[in-house]
Amino acid sequence: MEIKSFTLIELLVVIAIIGILAGVIIVSMTSATNSANDARRKADINQLVNAITIIKTQDGVLPSETNSNCKLGSTNSSENCAGIQGRLSTQGIAIPKDPVSGNYYTYNRVSADDFTILASMSDSSTYSFNSSINRYLVNATNPVCGTANKTFYATSSGFGTNTFCSVGTIVSVPSFPAVGSTSNWVCRENGIDTTCSASRQTSTCIDVTGLDCNEYTVGTDTVNVYTLTGSTTTSTTWTVPTEVNQVEYLVVAGGGSGGFGLNGGSSGGGGAGGLLTNYGGTKSSVNGNINITVGKGGTGGTGTAKNGNNGDNSVFGTIEAIGGGGGGKGNSTNSGNSGGSGGGGAGGGPASPATYPGGQKTIDQGNNGGNGYDIPTFSGGGGGGAGGVGGNGATSVGGVSGKGGNGLANSITGSSIMYAGGGGGGSDYYNNYRCSAGAGGSGGGGAGGGNNTNGVSGTANTGGGGGGSSRAGGTGSTTPTSAGAGGSGIVVIRFTTP
Repeated sequence: MEIKSFTLIELLVVIAIIGILAGVIIVSMTSATNSANDARRKADINQLVNAITIIKTQDGVLPSETNSNCKLGSTNSSENCAGIQGRLSTQGIAIPKDPVSGNYYTYNRVSADDFTILASMSDSSTYSFNSSINRYLVNATNPVCGTANKTFYATSSGFGTNTFCSVGTIVSVPSFPAVGSTSNWVCRENGIDTTCSASRQTSTCIDVTGLDCNEYTVGTDTVNVYTLTGSTTTSTTWTVPTEVNQVEYLVVAGGGSGGFGLNGGSSGGGGAGGLLTNYGGTKSSVNGNINITVGKGGTGGTGTAKNGNNGDNSVFGTIEAIGGGGGGKGNSTNSGNSGGSGGGGAGGGPASPATYPGGQKTIDQGNNGGNGYDIPTFSGGGGGGAGGVGGNGATSVGGVSGKGGNGLANSITGSSIMYAGGGGGGSDYYNNYRCSAGAGGSGGGGAGGGNNTNGVSGTANTGGGGGGSSRAGGTGSTTPTSAGAGGSGIVVIRFTTP
């Protein structure tokens, strides 16, 4: 008898059928297992609900809890439900766990009267009970804090347009936190509570001895302005506020003082303080603690013929503005000093005709001072400003000493103001040669003095240069005693309020 065997195709078909049947059986078994586990979870939740409801009926209130959304049965103090766990224990009720993960079920005491219990199901959905509505819920939406759940800066005065809850309803509206404090509120959805909080930073704008910090807002920005309260260059540390990593800044050094002349020589005006800013451009990335130094202006010359003194530098982190150059002294060949902006050149004394160059600027931090002249006018040059060069002294009899160079306008403080104007050159009256004093440049530069007036100091907190001055050795009836001092510098920081 002939025995007939299976063909290869027949064998493959049989194997495929067996595989399909096996897959169906495995899926069915998995589905049945998941269903059984989910049924167990629902039974656990129901058991806990009944037990807690009995406790609430007996005691009149639910036990208080330290932790919200705590884990029933956990021994971890940061997440356990100590209040209700203690009462369940006295009732002799064992607290069940998830049949697969072994995790504890989540319990939340919403109020003295209401609670929720939640379990995660096999398909990642949630199954919960909410006693306030006496319902079992599937995939109930949890509350979510809104945008007010953050740290506000010290200058913030309210929550603004920030929302308290992005999902859920706020239980009670909090007051805006005081500086250095925190306010809390609760968002509630389907009987589930989430605690949210807003804190308010302490201002980093702090006064120190010799240095004042003024803080205010401009639109959505905060401005910190550091100025000297004394006559000494002073430093402090500025801590970058939380959530701030970019700032705009203005750094102005101290202005140079005017030179002081004798015996007919009039001196050049002090140069303006250096100016650096990126306001209106790309902000500077910052973090941590930033060193701030505000430079004083140069001291005005007195008594005998002296060059003016340079102003001190101002610093913000790695940004350094160079102090303005002092003006040259009269009755000599001394030119003005170099600095953030150059000092004016000196007016000469009774010697051979000569031109005395003004001081040179520091690169990208100002402009050169003007030239001073000798016989017959002895007129001093003006100091350079951040926005313009110093004017030259006139070469004719009765000429005018040089005007100080203008400063630069800037609106980082919230209004357009000028900084770092050069000082005007000093005038002279010698053997009937009469010169008019040079005006100070716009932006805090002091005017030059003459035979009967002292040089005018630069305006404080602008880095303006001081005006030059001179004592006449001829027919003058009065003798001024000093050249103008340079104005002190300033450091301004502006950032978007966090």
